Amino acid sequence: MQFDAEDEDAFHRRRDELGEQFAQWLNAQDVPGDPNDAGLLMDWRWGYADGTLDRWTVADVREFLFGWCPRKLSAESQHCREIPVSVAAFVEFLAHNAMLAPGSDPPARIRSYAEGNVGAFVREMGDPANFGMAKSLFGGGGGPVTGAGNGRDQVEVILRQLDRLSPEGLGAALQHTIDDDGPPPVVGPVRLPSEEDQLASIRATTIMHQLRLLADYCAPPGRSLTGKGNLRLVDARHLVDALGTDGDLSQARNLRSTEDFPGLSRLVEIALTAGLVRRQRGRLITVGRFAALGEAEAYEKVVRAAVSTSCRDPYGRGQFDDEHIGELLVELLDSDPDGVEVATLVTGVGEIAAVNTFGLGRFLTELITGQVEQQLDVLVYLGVVSITGAERCVDCDLPHGLTGRAALTAAGVPVAVELAREAGAEVVLRLDPVTANPTAITDMIGMIDEKEWLHDASAWLAAQPDPIAAGHALVGEITAAGRDTPVALAGLEAVGSVLGDGAVEAVRAQLGGPHDGVVLYWLVARSAVDPAAVDPVRYVTGLMDVLAAVLDAGGPADLVAILDAGDPGEHLAVLDEIWRIDHPRLPDVLETIGAHHPVKSVAKAARKALVRHRSRLASLRATTSS
Repeated sequence: MQFDAEDEDAFHRRRDELGEQFAQWLNAQDVPGDPNDAGLLMDWRWGYADGTLDRWTVADVREFLFGWCPRKLSAESQHCREIPVSVAAFVEFLAHNAMLAPGSDPPARIRSYAEGNVGAFVREMGDPANFGMAKSLFGGGGGPVTGAGNGRDQVEVILRQLDRLSPEGLGAALQHTIDDDGPPPVVGPVRLPSEEDQLASIRATTIMHQLRLLADYCAPPGRSLTGKGNLRLVDARHLVDALGTDGDLSQARNLRSTEDFPGLSRLVEIALTAGLVRRQRGRLITVGRFAALGEAEAYEKVVRAAVSTSCRDPYGRGQFDDEHIGELLVELLDSDPDGVEVATLVTGVGEIAAVNTFGLGRFLTELITGQVEQQLDVLVYLGVVSITGAERCVDCDLPHGLTGRAALTAAGVPVAVELAREAGAEVVLRLDPVTANPTAITDMIGMIDEKEWLHDASAWLAAQPDPIAAGHALVGEITAAGRDTPVALAGLEAVGSVLGDGAVEAVRAQLGGPHDGVVLYWLVARSAVDPAAVDPVRYVTGLMDVLAAVLDAGGPADLVAILDAGDPGEHLAVLDEIWRIDHPRLPDVLETIGAHHPVKSVAKAARKALVRHRSRLASLRATTSS
């Protein structure tokens, strides 16, 4: 049920099989939905996500409905109302047939989200501001280029759309904007580099070295400028030699002005925009205030100046703009520690141009790919990104072609975090555990690997002056009212390894708190509490807390695995009484046991308990209303 990009044939076979089974299931269950919408969902998961067809969460559905469909799917908004409903039905179909993988959200939660957002989805589908380039150019805004209308009308549409591909309009047409009303993408967690590593990386950048030399050269009283505001040719030749911005151009004899040195011109433009130098009374002079800035602050100003200017790149190979800078940085922040393949990064941003209408698909793809490659070159020049394993350009020593792996440098990570946030992304930071607090440590539960979390939590505890008080504070944060039950459950399971012998007393202090049930069962499992001394209703309610958390975190398979490990006779005894308790997650747990438990008597008892529980609730409602 998971397919890589090279598994195209296998994916299409499986998609078609699931589509047919889904259609039969819709008819048998009399559930509204469209198999074609399910096919669209699977195509998205394979072509744009991780290729997994059996694991679905609310976050996945949100990305499909509000991220991909409004940008890519060319369909009239009024005809899209059934898509969210079809998505919910497809997840229910997988669960009903025991094909929904662990890690999925409960189908009821996905249906609640989908049905509750039908109106918002239809509005987003009809808003041209959300259209991706292919949809905007060929399926919306200016009208479709194929279909009704005579040939002349279609040609005029194409010409109008091509007008938008001017340097002024291309970035706006390509930019994947984040709707203020929609959920922002979540990036991370991102580990910030140490101050020492950040400063060492900044000092190693070529551009900061060049700017320091430029600042020294333009120290008061500064350097004379021409009538056009450029450096004199003699100064330009000196700087090109000193800074190494334009190769051997300094020796050329036919140069007439500084404008013939594109690398130097760009560097001066960055320096002016960043506030390192200024033009004053016909001279280029260093600004004293910039020199007083800290190195990190000065570097951020330089990067912002570089990505906000639209002059030529450092080696004069064309124009670039900052439309995709935020998107590139988001992808890099969210990549593996060793980076991402350059080809994957570039084509991921430029794939929206892969259209073949009137032969424009190849043209647009090459145009956008070249632009994104150039932006990567700029980020490498700035020292924000490093590329390893790539062929190098002989003339400029920049990476050449779509080879190698791109990763953020220690200098680039903090700047990338700020620019990504300004682009609309929510960036989760993984703080240095030594300087973090219990909230920051707890925030990482489920966000990073368990071994990494144990490492961070142990390092944090070792840095605390009072380990016992710190352990109590950490457990208190793990079981705080604002924490989801799966987080509390996972945190308590891990914290014993961190606190050692002090864990029991730290956890015991949380009895009667917001997560009493999880705390109670943790203590019972470690023989720190005698279950016979606990009120039966409280004990069973706590059991529901635990089972619901396991269901949410691991899906039906994990829930059944826990129950399957026990004595079926004990399960039958519990199920014979559990239907009487009031717990909001009891129906979800009983429904899952009834559908998935391998012991038929237990599954049957769960289904019977669910019926009795629902009848009890109906009777209570009837009594209350009367």
